[in-house]
Amino acid sequence: MISEERLDEFASKYLKKDSIIAVGADELGEKLLKKIALKNEQEALGISVVPTASHIAALCSSLHLPIASINEHEVDTAFEFADLVDSNYNFVKRNSYSLVRDKMIAQSAAELIIMANRESFAEKIHGLIPFEISTFGHQRTLMQLQKLGKARVRMKGQQPLKTETGHYLSDVECDEIYSLDDLEFQAKTIAGVLETGLFIGYADRIILHNDKIEV
Repeated sequence: MISEERLDEFASKYLKKDSIIAVGADELGEKLLKKIALKNEQEALGISVVPTASHIAALCSSLHLPIASINEHEVDTAFEFADLVDSNYNFVKRNSYSLVRDKMIAQSAAELIIMANRESFAEKIHGLIPFEISTFGHQRTLMQLQKLGKARVRMKGQQPLKTETGHYLSDVECDEIYSLDDLEFQAKTIAGVLETGLFIGYADRIILHNDKIEV
């Protein structure tokens, strides 16, 4: 886990005055958002936030951080947390409240800063790739995803987990991935696949953390 001191450094180094930001919706994102709120108040930075999940919106409200809409503003800087990254600035996000929403944020951001554990750095993307799929006909979609690897719906208790955009997540254990672009293309040809957890070429900066920080 990245230290509080490092999060302070990031909040100071990468925030720009009067900018629109977005922060990934996991535990580290919440901690970073609290640091950003403190900096925003102390230094009158004029930061506004495009929320990536409902609890992030609620946290912004409690921290008195203004909320911006992606319908009205593009994102200047986005901070995201990856489960796997490679040397070509590609990454995989497995824990998501909505891959559709996350991909829109990534596409909008003028600068996308990725944070990941050093152990999550790999020469090639491999293993589990999540897909956001339509609830309508999801079993049919799962059958078609089997051509990419072993596919299953992510569960929450006895029911399929629903994203905040009202869809299901399917986790696909991919074997050898020869081309990320081909995998993305093949997945998008399946009618029920709405978005993938593959982020190809979106990252502008990757920050790896463990005993030390590498940028």
